[in-house]
Parts: sequence; C-alpha cells; structure tokens
Amino acid sequence: MNAALRRSRPFWRVSDVRALRPELWLVAVLAVTLMLIDVWQSSHVTELCLRLDQTRSALTHAQARLQSAHAELERRTTRSVLTPVASQLGLVPADARQVVNLPSEYLADAALSDPSTEVASLPALAERLSRMLVPEATARGRAGN
Repeated sequence: MNAALRRSRPFWRVSDVRALRPELWLVAVLAVTLMLIDVWQSSHVTELCLRLDQTRSALTHAQARLQSAHAELERRTTRSVLTPVASQLGLVPADARQVVNLPSEYLADAALSDPSTEVASLPALAERLSRMLVPEATARGRAGN
C-alpha cells in the first residue's frame, strides 16, 4: 500500500503542491499593516503630548515673566509718580475732610438700618456694652514711650 502512495510524480505536475499559500501572506500583510498603523498612532500621540508639554512650559515661563514685570512696575511706581497722572485723568485722591453723602438705596435696606425698628439680639447688646465699658486699643507710636 505504501508503494502505491509513493509514486514518483513527473516534474510537470509538481506545481500542484502549494509552497506559497496566498491567504497566509494576506493575513501576514494585514497584521504588519495593523502594527504599523498602531506604531504611527502612538508616535503621533507622543508628538502631540510633547508639543503640549512645550506649550505649557512656555506658558509658565511667560506668566512668570509677566508677574515679574508687574512686580517691578509696582516697585518703581510711587505715589508721587502717580499723582500727576491721576490729576490728568481727573482722579484726585479723596480728602480726609471730604464728606460723601450717599442715598440710603446705595447703602443698605432702609428698613433694616432704622435703629428704632431694629430688635437687638443678646450678643449685639453685649458687644455694645463691652465697647462702652472698655475702649478700643489705639496704636501708639514708639517714639512717645
């Protein structure tokens, strides 16, 4: 029986044996393509992350420079330098003797601010009493002592 199965074949019939199977090649090419796409996507994400990190560090440096410039400007700007600019703009510092009367609508609700209708609570009365009995401490200059 073995002799019947092992007949020698002529060379023109050798092509029946498939040495290269196209479906295996197709699967291999498809797998390599998917791997290359995955590598490309990961490198693209890495590049975007690197750009984002560089942009964040540039923003941090710019904010630090801006804060430094603001601090330097505040150190150099004195009240005597700002006074002429304020008078040119029509901004004059408030005088201590100046009294400003505002309408009650601007301040607080008129019904709440009327002391005759206000019902004082026990802690409010205690605070008023303590202020009358113990005067508030005022700062004294050290040169006077």
